[in-house]
Amino acid sequence: MRLVLTDNADKLPLRASKVSEAMSSCLLCGRCVKICPNDVKIDELVVNEKVKLNELAGNAFSIDKFALKALKNKRKGLLKSALKIANIPIVEKLTGRYAPQPEGKSFIQNKDLIFNADAAAMQLSSRNHPALRAPLLKRRGVIKQSTEAGGKNTLKAGYFSGCVFDNIYPQISADTVTSLTKNGIDVFVPKTQGCCGLPFISSGDVKSFRELTLNNARAFKDKNLDYIVTSCASCSYSINKLYPLYFDANDENYAEVRQFSEKLLNIWSFFKELEKKGIKIKTGELKKETEVVFHIPCHLSNMPEFKPSSPNENLIGEAGFIADKIFGLKLKPLKYNYCCGNGGMFNIRHYGLSKEITKRKFKEIKEVSPQEILTSCSGCIFSLKDQKGILKENERLPVSHLISVYAKSLKELKE
Repeated sequence: MRLVLTDNADKLPLRASKVSEAMSSCLLCGRCVKICPNDVKIDELVVNEKVKLNELAGNAFSIDKFALKALKNKRKGLLKSALKIANIPIVEKLTGRYAPQPEGKSFIQNKDLIFNADAAAMQLSSRNHPALRAPLLKRRGVIKQSTEAGGKNTLKAGYFSGCVFDNIYPQISADTVTSLTKNGIDVFVPKTQGCCGLPFISSGDVKSFRELTLNNARAFKDKNLDYIVTSCASCSYSINKLYPLYFDANDENYAEVRQFSEKLLNIWSFFKELEKKGIKIKTGELKKETEVVFHIPCHLSNMPEFKPSSPNENLIGEAGFIADKIFGLKLKPLKYNYCCGNGGMFNIRHYGLSKEITKRKFKEIKEVSPQEILTSCSGCIFSLKDQKGILKENERLPVSHLISVYAKSLKELKE
């Protein structure tokens, strides 16, 4: 950081490749920012340096650039095809890397999706994703004004899925929508949304980041939405913190980007917001008591005014509010809540180092012997599922999103 901030840094005899290697080894987890006594925005300095280095690098081929192209490409088949190739045994053996297997059809297809809270009896739990052929889909565009039994206007929320939950773990998106509609929220999911852009800006590709930012802002624009919600911590970090930084106040697109950024909440903040409005959040119950740990994603930060009001909230932050609503869910504390080691493109560029960080994470997880690992970030799920070489085959732990457990508890309570 001292070199980055030096006025004469450009004149110092440093090879760009060495500086690039140092910058690429930053996960952008934000821990250094939290502990800096002088409140230096180190993460922003690192990103700005990556932007400069990316311009110097040019168009040279690399595995991470190929991955970025697959993420940005609007043809979803490209990403899934790349993952299928990566999962071929001989390819997996040659690369020595873990690649996730897409768990079903993409959540977002070729049309806008609208889910009405009045039809909350819908079932989105099937892996065949029946939501895409259910009668809940209405005309494209603005959600129609609907009312609850009490005559109050139903709140309308847009759902930002993010590329990983859309393409690789689509059931998490379905479970998020279930959790919202079961609590009386109409949900709009635009077909034109894409990647939040975090992998691109963390690679220094500011041009692609700005393109994705504008695309997502416009996908939700003028849809008569009260809120926009995401269930991915990294997506909320990107949209809330980074989107406004890369659009100047004089930029003609600044207002729409800012509006989109300010309207979006992570799923846990959203449920707390509903509580403030006097909306009673439904409780669910698991058929079998389950002991779990919740890995708090590095990009999951609480709202400034958030004050814990229960032991679970003290333990894991805002997500504890929903954990309180699940009877039969027993949270066990993690001593340090270490980083999972993902860091988006960091996992691709520095897989060996990423795996070492994941191993350290599992040391603290094994100390409390949970039956399941929960979290709320696509990247964290990706790394926490990569247990080969860390746990024995018969010790493998399932990894889920807390919102999926909540949706399951609502369904099991009804049954």
